[in-house]
Amino acid sequence: MRRLVCATATAGLAVTALAITPAAAAPAAGSAEASRWAPVPVARHLDNPRQLDLTSDGVLVIAESGTGGDDCADVGEETVCVGTTGAVSIVRHPAKVEGVTAQRVVTGLLSEAGPSGAGATGNDAASARTLGRIYIAKDVDVPDGITGLPEEQEGKLLRAAAGRPPVVVADVRAFEAANDPDGQGVESNPYSVLDVGDKVLVADAAANAVLAVDKRGRISVFAVLPTITGGACDTRPNQDGSYSCDPVPTALSFSRDGDVIVGGLGSLVPGAGRVWELDRRTGAVQQTWAGFTGVTGAAQDRAGNLYVSELFGGDGSGQVVLVPRKGERAALPAPSPAGVVTDAFGNVYVAVNSLSPGTGTGAPDSDGQVWRLTERSFPAS
Repeated sequence: MRRLVCATATAGLAVTALAITPAAAAPAAGSAEASRWAPVPVARHLDNPRQLDLTSDGVLVIAESGTGGDDCADVGEETVCVGTTGAVSIVRHPAKVEGVTAQRVVTGLLSEAGPSGAGATGNDAASARTLGRIYIAKDVDVPDGITGLPEEQEGKLLRAAAGRPPVVVADVRAFEAANDPDGQGVESNPYSVLDVGDKVLVADAAANAVLAVDKRGRISVFAVLPTITGGACDTRPNQDGSYSCDPVPTALSFSRDGDVIVGGLGSLVPGAGRVWELDRRTGAVQQTWAGFTGVTGAAQDRAGNLYVSELFGGDGSGQVVLVPRKGERAALPAPSPAGVVTDAFGNVYVAVNSLSPGTGTGAPDSDGQVWRLTERSFPAS
């Protein structure tokens, strides 16, 4: 998989094997009040679930990165297995159901993983206003010598519809190769996507940029995110000659007033993760939230509360952080969380065990899941 790291001389996600930490157990019941607001597993047995979205009529959309495949090759010191196990899945009425098996509506998507199927990379994001128009960000490298797979998906923005195969909309990797918006060398990893109506935004994590794709498939730069300074970042040499951490954008969603929320990994340096609110029209930074570690999901509810996934936050196994509109932050342990999305009723949906196949990693409750929670699920809120 493209491990979420930033070495001193790289912009983003390097192709290395991810060390999977043991997944935390599913939410346990405590007191009656705590049990009432404990996270509820909405969907289970998902294959490396990543980014989430909600259609205009409330269908939960889940990007499953898959489990790799049967064609394997040695790449460096790793064994990489590829196939078409990636999918986009849905759950109808997510505010009401519990423990369901999600329905796969787009299949046949490239996936890359080690032999265990854990820590796969593939379609790390999917965004859909309707099930007739689903956008998918793809980042897979089929090893040399393996044939018969849809390599045209590599590094592309795809569009699909429920029950129909995807088509290529735009070549994100080619745009990076031709333009290098952050000026730090050519490196591309399309990692998140958001359909904003008149255009589709793609967060290229390795390029440190958010790109805009119009209806003709033409790509332009929406925003180049600022490098991170302060703390440990001031001792890290970067490719531009500065001492800083790369932002590494990994999450896109809407703010409560219709602008764009972007979450940044911050090179996985503790405290260097960022969340920005960008103007929907211009891409200008309007607000910044700091002090996170390894942001892989971010979303705001209608009350203005911000929910942020930290992949290895807390004790190292992951957490979701609530940043209330007023008051102190609160954290909820969540195993390897990824995508976050909120609905109109105060529900928050989080992909957890995002580095696990649907069969789990051997520990109890380690299968890929989506949890439903609310502001009251946080102990200090």
